[in-house]
Amino acid sequence: MSPVSPSAALCTKLELLEATHRGLYKFEPRHHDEITIDIGDPVYLIKEADDLWCTGVNLRTGLRGVFPSAYVTDVDYADFDPSAPPVRKERYLLGYLGSVEARKHKGIEVITQAVQKVIGDVRAAPDPADAAFAYPCILEISDQGVRMIDKSKPAPNHVLCHDYFYEIKNVSFCGFHPQNRKYFGFVTKHPQDLKFACHVFVSEESTRPVAEAVGRAFQRFYQKYLEAAYPIEEIFMDF
Repeated sequence: MSPVSPSAALCTKLELLEATHRGLYKFEPRHHDEITIDIGDPVYLIKEADDLWCTGVNLRTGLRGVFPSAYVTDVDYADFDPSAPPVRKERYLLGYLGSVEARKHKGIEVITQAVQKVIGDVRAAPDPADAAFAYPCILEISDQGVRMIDKSKPAPNHVLCHDYFYEIKNVSFCGFHPQNRKYFGFVTKHPQDLKFACHVFVSEESTRPVAEAVGRAFQRFYQKYLEAAYPIEEIFMDF
């Protein structure tokens, strides 16, 4: 059974997406929220749920919906190392508004102040549905960190215009604006200096799922850290 999801919908921003996976087997949808996958189809995978069902976009058909993860494979499968642990990734297409210096490393007030610096009062800001005032950006969230890929304009030789990566250990806070959840920000610490920056985004919908994805990635990272730093050894007692 696939996870609860809206009906399969037509994606209107296909030109901003690049294939992350390819169809491995043919999958015929059985429910209204599922999409067709043919062998070789270019697929942009957004997230994979714990039950191994994925949310993504078939770039051939332009439809967004859910499908089983077993029916697709990573585009870099030839370089895949079977001994390496799988990496959970979630992707969101947002509008990037800018980055500003932050005085603190956490707190919802850091997000609200950053949004105010970038666009002013959210009540007087342009409608988030109008993407003209933001730069299209893919935010990729994994256990390793947060990756920002600027998709605002084509680059020569298919080289990405901007590709920033922040290690998860240097992400100190994230959240959505309390007065308008369509605005989201996350705070990063400079790798060497005691400096902080807040990166601000906007979406046509609520950015709560983005904040929750960052939270899940940090929890997985923290769990791995505890397991590595404080290993638990099994104790056997002889009687």
